[in-house]
This record gives sequence, C-alpha cells and structure tokens, in this order.
Amino acid sequence: MRIMFLIMLMSSLCFGDKQWDEVLEYTASFGGVNIANASLSSKRYINSDNKNILKIQFIVKSKPSLKFIFPINDKIIIDVDLNTWEPIRVQKKLRQGKYTQNSLASFRNDEKMFIYKKDTIYYNDKVVNPYSLIYYFRTKNLNYAENHELQIVDNKKIMPLQFFVDNLEKIKTSYGSYFANKIWPQKMDGSSFKNAGKMTMWISEKEKLPLLITLKMKFGSLNLELSKTS
Repeated sequence: MRIMFLIMLMSSLCFGDKQWDEVLEYTASFGGVNIANASLSSKRYINSDNKNILKIQFIVKSKPSLKFIFPINDKIIIDVDLNTWEPIRVQKKLRQGKYTQNSLASFRNDEKMFIYKKDTIYYNDKVVNPYSLIYYFRTKNLNYAENHELQIVDNKKIMPLQFFVDNLEKIKTSYGSYFANKIWPQKMDGSSFKNAGKMTMWISEKEKLPLLITLKMKFGSLNLELSKTS
C-alpha cells in the first residue's frame, strides 16, 4: 500500500495541473442533482522504453456542501500506450460512500498479462481501459453504420464489448451546443451490466469534445457535463 501511495504521489508531483496538455472540467450530477465536480486531464510523453504514452487523470469530488449526502472522492491515473491503446499502469483511489478501493494494476502487454494487487491475470486479445476509451473514440471518424468490438479491462475483470454509434444529435450543455455522436456499449453475450462498469459518451462531431459522459458506479449513474476546457 505504501508503494502505491508513493507512486501516486510522484505522479502528481511530475504532472501538476500546469503540466497537462489538456484539462476538461465537468459538473457531475446524480438523479438530476449537481453533486460534484470532475476533471479529465491528459498529457503525452515518451517513457523510458521510448514508447509514446498518454497519461490520463480522472478526478471526481463531492461539493463541500453535499459531501455528507453524496460522498464521493475518486482519483484514477492511467498510462496508455498510444500505439496500441493498451494500458500500462492503472492506479485507483476510490471513495464512494462506504465503498473504498486502493489498487494498482501493472501490465506487460507483450506477455499478455497484468498484475492486479497480488493477482496475476493472463489474457489473449488486446485490452483497453474504460477511461482511455474516451480518448480512443476522439481519434475516430465516427460512423453510425460501424460498430467497434473491444475487450475492456477494469480491475481484474476482462469484458468483451461491442460499441454502437448513434446518428448525430444536437447536444446542449453549459459549454455550448454541438452536434454529437452517442457511443454506447453492449456485452457480447447480451447480458446486462451489473453494479458498475457501463460508460456512455457523447462526442462532438467536429471538435471531438466529450460533451457528456454517463458512468454507472456503485451507487448509481453519475452524469458528467462539460463545463470548461483548458
């Protein structure tokens, strides 16, 4: 646990808010109530193995006046190989009511395995982290006639999903109004999502901005609406 804390501390020191290439800020609501603020930050860099890496940081925290009613304080840091979109390292510190999680997952993609806490998990096909999907789909020219089959890894669970792209619709947010594609997942076996893990997003057609993101979490669905970019 101490090692994981030191890694997260070093990451935050090396990549402070002024060091990010892009910061997307969101208002977060649950049941129509604005309960929290959230941010998605990203930075490209080259690691010691000479790989092009995208570092992603997701933070969501309850507003001070509502932290006892809707207690949430999450921080997730992900390193992704931009050549393959596979994760290299995923660090989580989650606080959602009584639910807590501190974890570190380290991937060896050339060996098709990763270590999550004390478990070693092997897999066959390429895996993608859920939060890196937001950036993955921003690089695509989305077409509603095309579906995307991806194998998603979250904690130590690997889940094959099919992502569908809906026709363009006009989305109005506090940041502005844009035409956007809705991207939503379905399990390959047709079963429903339980507890958590489903992510739906609306990405603007021209600007490639993730305007709206819906996350299914332990306590219900959290809706993120873009409010600011920098």
